[in-house]
Amino acid sequence: MAKPEKFQRRTILVKRQLQFKIVGLVFLSVLCAVLIIGSDIYYNMYRLIATEAPSLATAARQFNGIILLKLFLYLGLMLLISGFVSHRFAGPIFRFEKSAQIVAKGDLTHRVSLRTGDELMELQEEFNAMIASLQVLIQKDRDRATRLAARVTELAAKLPGDAAAVRQELLALKPELQQLAQSFKV
Repeated sequence: MAKPEKFQRRTILVKRQLQFKIVGLVFLSVLCAVLIIGSDIYYNMYRLIATEAPSLATAARQFNGIILLKLFLYLGLMLLISGFVSHRFAGPIFRFEKSAQIVAKGDLTHRVSLRTGDELMELQEEFNAMIASLQVLIQKDRDRATRLAARVTELAAKLPGDAAAVRQELLALKPELQQLAQSFKV
């Protein structure tokens, strides 16, 4: 069996809809956490400053601009990180979809090949093991069909001579033919 080719993604958005969904979920989760925790801390600190040190209240109001700027910078950074995270999942999912299409067309020599460090490596191993198992089962059925075809050819050559003997041999092939038909659940 040939070693699977290494796959190098050249596109960042390989599954645009899935990646946007992942980015949106991560970003909204972080945004909610920031707003809840940040507003609680901000409210308590501002209330403490207003009651304990009223002279610092004007400095605290000036600090609001810096806090908002940092908030936008952090959220922008989170967008970039969530884009990277989405790519780490969407890329392997894209490869599995393409591999499933190839296998569905009948190529049981194909194997999924993810980049080192990609997510879903365990799924890659299971998927490749499943294809190998199918390959073995189909090869057994192919061998059985070849044997049966050879037997039918032999029997056909005997037909003009002794029809009763040929009938018996054909009936003897029936269980093996039934087994061939039952290899897979369909």
